[in-house]
Amino acid sequence: MAGETGYSTLPAPVSSSTGDVEDRTSAAHPIQRHREAVVAGWRDTVCQVSPAYREIPYDRLLERVSEGVDALIYGAISIEHEMVGAFLASLVASVDRYGLSVNDVIAALVGGYDVLDLTIPPEERYLPELIASEKVIRLLLAQFADHAVGLVTRKLEVEAALQRESRAKLLALQRIGAAVTSSLEIEATLETIVQEAAALMNGASARLRLANETGQNLQLIASSGDLGEDRPGAVVPVESTLAGLCYRSGRPVISNDVASNPRASDDLRELTRTRSLLSVPLIVRSSAIGVLSITNLTDRPFEEADAEMLSLFADHAAVAIENGRLFQQAQSQITEMEILNRVSAVVSASLDLTSVFRSIHQEIARIMIADAFVIVLRNPERGFDISYVIDLDREYAPRHNQQIPSIYHESMDRRVPIMIETSTHADFANWERYGDVTRRVQSILIAPLYRGSESIGTLSAQSYASNAYRQRDADLLSTVANVAAVAIENARLYEQAHGAAVAEERNRLAREIHDTIAQGLVGIILQLEAVSASLGDDSESPLQRRLTREINLARVNLDEARRSVRDLRAAPLEHMSLAEALVQLAEQHEEECETDVHIDMPDAMPLLDPTVETALFRFVQESLSNCRKHARTNTIWIQAHVTEAIVIHVRDDGPGFDFDAWRRAGSSHQFGLHGMRERIERLGGTLEIESRVGAGTQLGIHLPLVSVTTAG
Repeated sequence: MAGETGYSTLPAPVSSSTGDVEDRTSAAHPIQRHREAVVAGWRDTVCQVSPAYREIPYDRLLERVSEGVDALIYGAISIEHEMVGAFLASLVASVDRYGLSVNDVIAALVGGYDVLDLTIPPEERYLPELIASEKVIRLLLAQFADHAVGLVTRKLEVEAALQRESRAKLLALQRIGAAVTSSLEIEATLETIVQEAAALMNGASARLRLANETGQNLQLIASSGDLGEDRPGAVVPVESTLAGLCYRSGRPVISNDVASNPRASDDLRELTRTRSLLSVPLIVRSSAIGVLSITNLTDRPFEEADAEMLSLFADHAAVAIENGRLFQQAQSQITEMEILNRVSAVVSASLDLTSVFRSIHQEIARIMIADAFVIVLRNPERGFDISYVIDLDREYAPRHNQQIPSIYHESMDRRVPIMIETSTHADFANWERYGDVTRRVQSILIAPLYRGSESIGTLSAQSYASNAYRQRDADLLSTVANVAAVAIENARLYEQAHGAAVAEERNRLAREIHDTIAQGLVGIILQLEAVSASLGDDSESPLQRRLTREINLARVNLDEARRSVRDLRAAPLEHMSLAEALVQLAEQHEEECETDVHIDMPDAMPLLDPTVETALFRFVQESLSNCRKHARTNTIWIQAHVTEAIVIHVRDDGPGFDFDAWRRAGSSHQFGLHGMRERIERLGGTLEIESRVGAGTQLGIHLPLVSVTTAG
């Protein structure tokens, strides 16, 4: 770091000619020229990506960002530069060091593109050095993704190892308990333990006391020897007794002069021959649950070695006491782990969202009543979709943007499962029915779905019987929901990525066919026609007939190539121009929504690259879709004009929305508009959004003409 600015300094020039060139090249790099703005912009961007970045100390964060800027500069010189490797290692380490998620790091890297767009002047945006730096970002994304797989895998392996270790401990504890008790009669086992302790330690008496639920008193459970007035079930206070001191401190307590000890109980003092008292705690999972005490009638005082020996008996007693509870808990945990393993295996077997929904439902139906089952997911517009509904083995159609009952919101807000009986729920009669409308469920169990700290929806098992669910069912459904949330989110992301990849690949193939095969066939046809013309009018000659066949064959293949290009483009653009397709889209929207759509476009549009035509068509299509979903509008205006750029605006007279609040919500909740912006920006354009509550909404795109036209 240089001074107090927090910026990393560039290395001093090396003496070799290669080092001199590298230093001069880095100094001439556009990022280096605008370094301060790039560092500040990237720092602000990562802080917007995740709250975790805002927890990193300012100087430390600035130093990491500066390292990233150095990587972009020197990576443009040499992709194998040591600064690129060092920064990649820093990214990998940041997942554990700063508590960042893989998504946080990837989003911060992707934000580098936006920072360069905003900080580098337009005249420098297409310099080779800057393009090379953008390649460095892509390389970092790819390599970090490879490392991220390892990070996630190691985390899962650690979690699996912890589960195996926990299960091994429980099974070992069962074996030890069985060896100690050799019986399910805990009371008899404890009596044996205190008798053996008294005999081995030459004590006049031994007492085993357990804390009650409040932890304020110790109750006598088992005893041996002369107890005076002490009887089974008798209690002594924790606050003022030697046994209580041992329980609270969790350490052995030795008193070798009981008669003068103010904490000795009256009953203990009445045993005039008692000289010494030794108490040791019964420890279970690092917490005291009771006390084992022994008295001594001889002049020999108790020592630390006696405390260690008596602690062994206390340990056996603690195991015997807890064995019954632990056995039941062990069985429950083993069952729960088996369920989790099965659910994880089933829901992870497919990335098809519908298949994942069905697998989740099937596994839940195996462990609890699920006459009806509903999955509610938050959609990109921050509303809720009823994504999966099954009622008595019959599936029902999903529903978009539904008003869900407040109990579902409560489960997500509190992050806890909730059980309700519909007969006692005041608002249930007003709930919308998602499945069989002729019947009403009686019991409902809801568990939230969470991705990190963000709620993405709920699972709901429902029964036609009253009081169908217990707390164990709620715990199980909540546990399954934790696994299901990951599977659902993975499937949703896969669907989004797959759709984008398919569309991009189709467009790429169309361009390749048009620019290579089709153009090559045109050239072949022209050459063959030229040869044919040079032969004159002798159409009956064998060579002329052969040339005619070859020309026809080339034309047939050219038609096939052109048809392939059309098939690979968006369906509405196959047999019509962009303007015609947009007019058709507007007319279709008018028919479906009974809304007036006014479209103002030039009669002639420039010849555009198919990818650009598709992007423009999709922009208008998605804008109309947003009007249909949110605007509840009477009129929509679509305006397009062409000067040095293609400009299209879609405006409605709907209720609008709070643009500032929308922007503060972050792009993770705006998949539709965010995807629209990314599609336009990939083509070198910009997306503008204007809206106010009560004043409608306008979306506009601006594409420089020079970057989107094609030669045909």
